[in-house]
Amino acid sequence: MKKFLKIIKFTFTAIISIFLLLFVYFFISNKLFLGSKNEDNISYLTKNKTEITDSINSELFDEDFYKSQVFLLGEIHGYADNQRLDKELLFFLNKKAGVKYYIAEMDSLTAKKLNVFLKSDTKDETKLKEVVVAINQRIPQQSSQELFDKWNEIYDYNQKLSDSLKITVIGIDKNFDDVSKVSRDSVMLVNFKNVIKKMKLENEKFYGLFGYFHALQNKTENGKETFASGLKKSGIKTTSFVSYTIDSEMYLPKNPQFPTPEDEKIDWVNADGPLQLVKGIKDLKELSKPNAITLFKIDAPNSPYFKSQHLINVKSRIFGENIVPKEGTFTTDYFQYVFLLRNSKALTKLK
Repeated sequence: MKKFLKIIKFTFTAIISIFLLLFVYFFISNKLFLGSKNEDNISYLTKNKTEITDSINSELFDEDFYKSQVFLLGEIHGYADNQRLDKELLFFLNKKAGVKYYIAEMDSLTAKKLNVFLKSDTKDETKLKEVVVAINQRIPQQSSQELFDKWNEIYDYNQKLSDSLKITVIGIDKNFDDVSKVSRDSVMLVNFKNVIKKMKLENEKFYGLFGYFHALQNKTENGKETFASGLKKSGIKTTSFVSYTIDSEMYLPKNPQFPTPEDEKIDWVNADGPLQLVKGIKDLKELSKPNAITLFKIDAPNSPYFKSQHLINVKSRIFGENIVPKEGTFTTDYFQYVFLLRNSKALTKLK
């Protein structure tokens, strides 16, 4: 009996020791990857940032910004403030740049339903709920009450616009009946170009919210083409925003792949860890406030990001894959603006 108890005690001690070693390993590994604050970056960013309050302001947008034909916001799905940003960027670009075509990470049939909702004389919330539920099939973390509320507000905004500025949604994602092995990003690019040709939109501008990876304008080390890199390669001038989070909650609806908390919220997938790490994020954190959204322009003259891979080097411990920039590329090859969301709430289930 004593021998058995010794074995149990030894086993328990060994298990605890292994967990402690793993914890220490992750802690040290995370700390080393994140590194320390960079004073050159901070000095530059201090002059190239603005806090977003009720709406987007034009402080960081120069003449060249408005020459872009496509504007993209790349998000990590599940954070409520990204829905707010999406709406405000659309409104801003509609007013300032005449953008009226919203390209979406959805198939053409779902986009058609959304356009029926937007163009109806009376608000059909049942139709909108159908759209939000349909989005759950491809992006469960985006299908939410906040998504529903956003399009409700876009409907109200659209009703006040002249016909020449009314917003139309263009779904460019792969249709669900498409069984080809062509990647989603390649399909998005082909669909986008086909729509431009079919609808004669060569002189129009476009904006859309996509998953983070789709908005990167260059291939990463994995060699996969992205929607934005395809645009850039095709000579279509594109501006990419990406958003990162700190001290924020992510919506993680129940699914068979991962254990999910009862309230379907997690707070351990932020840019400063523990399960996602963005090299250089400490510089942005230093210059931002809690409970705020801050926009940083990283491609202004003399930007250190022209010669750095900070903010594009991302380590993922559990969700998705690491983002490792290709050798010889720099942050500004991938995107031009970064939103830092602090203390964002998680999206919530559709009521």
